[in-house]
Amino acid sequence: MKLPEDWIEKAKVFLDDAKNHLDKGNYWLTCFEAQQAAELYLKALLVGLTGLHPFTHDLVELLDSLKDIGLDVPEDLYVYADALTPHYTLSRYPGRKPIKYNKKLGERCLFYAGKIIEWAEEKASEELG
Repeated sequence: MKLPEDWIEKAKVFLDDAKNHLDKGNYWLTCFEAQQAAELYLKALLVGLTGLHPFTHDLVELLDSLKDIGLDVPEDLYVYADALTPHYTLSRYPGRKPIKYNKKLGERCLFYAGKIIEWAEEKASEELG
């Protein structure tokens, strides 16, 4: 078994769009899409392993769910997840919290998502074959 294709297809679209929006200067959208890509990969891994996923956008909660079923989750992924999670909401609703979306933040969000996705793919290869 491998990661559910429908989840991964959507995640890859979000990741590609995030990269394109970074190039176009739409940094808030880059951060949102990076968060979504990471979320979909983590949920795909959960679905692949258990058939279920929690209904949350909190990447830390998703990592905890994976840890609860016995996966070794590196501490740095928690840092990345904690940094990415707020962009699910903050990037889409101006005025909630003053965040300056810029290229550096967009690049950081893409890096964090990339690390989470890389780990999810590695675990899927180990666990799902």
